[in-house]
Amino acid sequence: MRINEVEADDTADRLMALARFAAGRASDTSAKLQMPVQAFIKRAQSMGIDINADTLQTLVGQPPLDGIFNPMEPDATELTFKGGEEPGPVEMPVNQAQDIVANAAQSALKKDRGV
Repeated sequence: MRINEVEADDTADRLMALARFAAGRASDTSAKLQMPVQAFIKRAQSMGIDINADTLQTLVGQPPLDGIFNPMEPDATELTFKGGEEPGPVEMPVNQAQDIVANAAQSALKKDRGV
C-alpha cells in the first residue's frame, strides 16, 4: 500500500467523524440539521484536512459522505444533513381534531385526581 492511499483513508475517516459529530450535535440541540459550508471547511482545515468548497461539493456526492449529507448545489452556503428537510404541514380535518380534543377532555374528567 502506498502512503497516499493511507492518507486518503485517514482523510475520509476524519471527514466522516466531523460530519457525524456535526450531525449529532445539531440533532442533540434540536437545531436545524444544517451547517454553513464555510464552518464545516474551517473545522476540517483545523483537523489538518486540505479541503475547499469545490472539493467538499464533490465529496458530498460520493460515499461515504452522501449517506450523511443531502446533495449540494454549486454555490450552496449551507450543508444539509439527511433528514434535515423541513417537514410539511400535516393536514387533519377539523372534525377529527375536535374529536381528539373532546376525547382527551373526557379522559381527563374520568381520572381520579385525589384532590
